[in-house]
Amino acid sequence: MFFFLSKLLQFLIKPITWVLLLLVYAWLGKRPLRKRRALTAAIALLFLFSNQMVFNLAVRAWEPDLLTAGEITEPYDIGILLGGFSNPNIEPGADRFNVNDRANRFVNALELYRTGKVRRLLVTGGNGRLLQDGPLEASEARQFLLRLGIPDSDILIEPESRNTFENALFTRQLLDERYPNARCLLLTSAWHMRRAQACFEKAGLAVVPFPVDYLSERWQFTPEKLLAPNARTLSLWELLIKEWVGYVAYGVRGYL
Repeated sequence: MFFFLSKLLQFLIKPITWVLLLLVYAWLGKRPLRKRRALTAAIALLFLFSNQMVFNLAVRAWEPDLLTAGEITEPYDIGILLGGFSNPNIEPGADRFNVNDRANRFVNALELYRTGKVRRLLVTGGNGRLLQDGPLEASEARQFLLRLGIPDSDILIEPESRNTFENALFTRQLLDERYPNARCLLLTSAWHMRRAQACFEKAGLAVVPFPVDYLSERWQFTPEKLLAPNARTLSLWELLIKEWVGYVAYGVRGYL
């Protein structure tokens, strides 16, 4: 039930949904004063959530500090890579392993392995979609890593989890069976790291966070950043708000 509700909530927490509902009321409402207020609120929200500077201020406060690869002096036994970086819906797919906007998760994990900062890669994540069957992300990622020349002995997968809580729980079970004393580095997007690290620690697995895929940018005080609306920023706000709501919901459920 929690998994179902979490997917349903995604529609309700989108800023563009709020704007559209206000516009619909401004169009179909019967009271002129409330219609004007709804239109004003819609315009204000659209400006706020499309403003790059406002978003940058919020996400910089949320994302944790960076751990650089250079600070890793002793290799970790396992780099735990959270899924969510591929897109199996892209067509034509053929023999391609298609990535999405979160591709930095995969690229940075691969770089850490290639540079000897982690000895093995563990990919955790199955199919997190609500109503569709589909390929299991960790299994697909394993096949791609094999094609890149990574030895099978250096690849671990956990393909059954559907969310961050299950990522942590199932990974803990896998490592207890095969590598109970492993030193682990946790890799996920910086905006997702707070919730992910808390879940893994709640599951009893000690990890060192290595946040990647930062959304925050260096400050640029230009008219484009300060005033011009940006469509991509709307989707980034959706991502961040979803993460905030998820963090609170996980806390209420006792997952953190």
